[in-house]
Amino acid sequence: IRGTVVALSPREVLLDIEGFKSGIIRGFEVGDLKSLYPNLKVGDALEATVLELENEQGQVELSLRFAGKLRAADAALQAKTAGTTVEVKITEANRGGLLAAWGNLFGFIPVSQLSPEHYPRVAGGDKGKILERLRSYVGLNLRVKVLDCDPKEDKLIFSEKALWEDEQKDLIARYKIGDAVEGVVTAIADFGVFVSFNGLEGLVHISEIAWQRLDNPADVVKVGQTVRAQ
Repeated sequence: IRGTVVALSPREVLLDIEGFKSGIIRGFEVGDLKSLYPNLKVGDALEATVLELENEQGQVELSLRFAGKLRAADAALQAKTAGTTVEVKITEANRGGLLAAWGNLFGFIPVSQLSPEHYPRVAGGDKGKILERLRSYVGLNLRVKVLDCDPKEDKLIFSEKALWEDEQKDLIARYKIGDAVEGVVTAIADFGVFVSFNGLEGLVHISEIAWQRLDNPADVVKVGQTVRAQ
């Protein structure tokens, strides 16, 4: 709801809710008001969420934080529907992926939804090294898309990979099955090697590296080596 500020004090803010009655924001949220609206004064309009229709003083109990969270959740749903690109800040990392902050919301970027640039390719799949690589991204701002959003379940999943795929569509369209390309080996994993070519990156599965059976792709190619593939 929207109300008009009629009184300000260090402990509470009173709002006039036209056609209804007065509302109150109090406690720790008053500190939030001062940081969000440093020039707030009597007569200003403010938006808040109803926590309780009538408290012990007969006023409507209001929350500023909850209103902000609802607006953010609505923005996330709209971004998912529209396929909008948003920018998030990485705050934490675990073996499953990255925790990302977007406004008042926190979401998760699974490892599988990272772009090739940030996917933690580690020889042998060492989990400790993978986590170390993921932790190095804390503090970075990443451009992502909202992959899944369910405010009721407090669920918000981002995808950097989906955005990368969208941006690569025109480039990928230049190629067709059977084309031969020349590229540089950028990483080696136990399941194959990654090859960068003309702004794209592809995977050569271990079964497609050589005619003979391989236990380790590194026995055949090295990072930085130029190769031809189909």
